[in-house]
Amino acid sequence: MKKAIFVYLMITSIFPCSADVGKDVDKSMTMLDFVESRQAIQYEKVPRKVLAFYYTWYGRPENHGHWIHWDNVKPEEHYIASATHYPAKGAYDSYDPEIIDYHINLAKSNGIDGFICTWWGQNTYDDKAFRKVLDIAGKKGFEITVYWENAPEKGKKKIDRAVNDLLYVLNNYGSHPAFMKVDGKPVIFVFGRVMGQVSVNEWSQIITNAQEKYGKDFILIADGYQNGYASIFDGIHIYNICGWVQGKSPDNLKKLSQEFFDNAVRMARKQEKISCITVIPGYDDTKVRKPGVKADRMDGQTYKILWESAISADSDWVLITSFNEWHEGSEIEPSWEDGDKYIKITGEYTKQFKKTPYSNPQTKKKASGISKEKADELRKLYKDKAIAVLPDFVGDSVFWLLSVGLDVKELSWQEVVNSNIFNAKNFPITVYAGHENYTQTVKKKGDVDKAILKYLEDGGTLMVLSAESFPFFYNEKGKMVFSTLKFGLPIQVGWENPPADVKLSFQIDNKKLKGLPESVEFPKTGDLRWRPCVWKENNNGDIYYPLARLKDNTGRSYGDGIAYIEHKVSSPKNAKIIYSWMRMTDILDMDDLLFAIFSLPY
Repeated sequence: MKKAIFVYLMITSIFPCSADVGKDVDKSMTMLDFVESRQAIQYEKVPRKVLAFYYTWYGRPENHGHWIHWDNVKPEEHYIASATHYPAKGAYDSYDPEIIDYHINLAKSNGIDGFICTWWGQNTYDDKAFRKVLDIAGKKGFEITVYWENAPEKGKKKIDRAVNDLLYVLNNYGSHPAFMKVDGKPVIFVFGRVMGQVSVNEWSQIITNAQEKYGKDFILIADGYQNGYASIFDGIHIYNICGWVQGKSPDNLKKLSQEFFDNAVRMARKQEKISCITVIPGYDDTKVRKPGVKADRMDGQTYKILWESAISADSDWVLITSFNEWHEGSEIEPSWEDGDKYIKITGEYTKQFKKTPYSNPQTKKKASGISKEKADELRKLYKDKAIAVLPDFVGDSVFWLLSVGLDVKELSWQEVVNSNIFNAKNFPITVYAGHENYTQTVKKKGDVDKAILKYLEDGGTLMVLSAESFPFFYNEKGKMVFSTLKFGLPIQVGWENPPADVKLSFQIDNKKLKGLPESVEFPKTGDLRWRPCVWKENNNGDIYYPLARLKDNTGRSYGDGIAYIEHKVSSPKNAKIIYSWMRMTDILDMDDLLFAIFSLPY
């Protein structure tokens, strides 16, 4: 099911290849070494599975002395203050073997292969319940795994704690017959909270250390549809899709879900990793959060449309959010309001999805990526030019540069503040591909800012290709610092969601960005936070090229999603900056876009 294909990129002359996964790990491995080794892990013929997120955090006072995760229970009124709907079984206890047995039988008889169980740490309430679920599942040929929900602590303590938690799960549960495996390797799902708490650089330490200490291979499925995650994890999924499902008509939902699911599967296929599509019956957390979010069930239409789109997308696995998350109203477990309607719908669609044991071989074909001719062209253009990457990167561009084989150097923040290392002569181009936060101070207050400004004033080119909406927005303490203006990049807050009933599209300067279309629509799904570059032409002598201007159907401009700035007069003088909004690699072909950007004359 897994084949390890070690792609010997040109950078191996600079960064030696890593050892095979599962063997002794070189602790001096750089982040780029790690990325290269992870890209080499590929999967084929992964058996189809239908899995449901399962919550083991419920408790009754008879067993625990008080209600746990149930609040103000009124059975006679079929009411629970902390639950959107009322369970057909009433407010039950997750430790009750009869309830566990009932849930597994109900799930299995309707085509669900396993549960992804909430897991918050060692010897927690849900961890103790997990042991009971695992043992009962083992008697029924049902699979169980954990949903890793939290990575507390900071710095080295966080890394040590994460490694320890992983080893706890693997050593205590990984060999259990019911623990979910692919090709004999335990599978663990990682929730978005953990993905946000742990940087990509920290993941390299966590995974390699855990592999070395465990002595065997294991599989991590990351929460988030990002090319970077697909490069370094074994698979990608997303827990909650209600953000773009809410408020959609059936016709619109069908169109958008098909596009969204197809793109998600394509992203995983490109790296030959495990693809997961998530379906929800609906969602309503307005009882536990204010104002909360609600995606209407539309009397079963929401669930059916999403299932049909998931089947059409031909993923390896379909995930259901959720079997019994009663707080957020996403459950398919029978309720007083809907009876067994949603578990029956589940049974109908699982049969369709599992008509074939594997996804269609045609959809397994790896995307072509950049052509050899274009890769050769870029290598010629960048001959004897090293590209610096600022720390804590996660964006697609760095992983893409690795595949092309350019001379890429990952810097530490300590190296950034060292002008003998970080300067425009050593690195004519520097890439920022992180989240919204960066380290502003290493030794002296603001020394990173000073180092970046000196680099720019010496004629360096900063390519801002961030993975989140607003680069250089927070510092290492979480303080809002908004440093983009200081660095000569005039980004503004556009919106959190686009205006309703307005047709938006990017008008692309494809004379400069060669090979791109003249226009492309603004995305309709995913993270839609718009942070445009807006240039005020009051600095005569500076150069500004709007390379992808967002306009509506009346011609009104909303700023630029891609821009080139050359500061010949204004501060920081001599700086060259290229900005690309975080979603441009999603809505344009990533290979074409990045080739065009890195081909711009400097």
